[in-house]
Amino acid sequence: MQDFKSYAENGNAERGKNGAEGSLADLIASLAGKYDGASETELMKAIVKEAEKGKRNGTLSNADIDRFAAMLAPMLDGKKKAMLKKVVGELKKI
Repeated sequence: MQDFKSYAENGNAERGKNGAEGSLADLIASLAGKYDGASETELMKAIVKEAEKGKRNGTLSNADIDRFAAMLAPMLDGKKKAMLKKVVGELKKI
């Protein structure tokens, strides 16, 4: 994974070209390729680690986190959406 913010920014740029579905497909393909064979827990830890790093070094804003979460949320069930909301809240506190 390059970094969390690049996915959030790329999603906005891609929406202008190909619609939200194109950016979502790109994100999923990229994450799937990088973490092929990894568990859901490992993938989540990697995403959170990148987000924490970006928040701490000032390259990731709360708006970036919101955009990323908005792209991810439609793919999740109710329990996973609740977990995403909790993680987003924690990341915004950093």
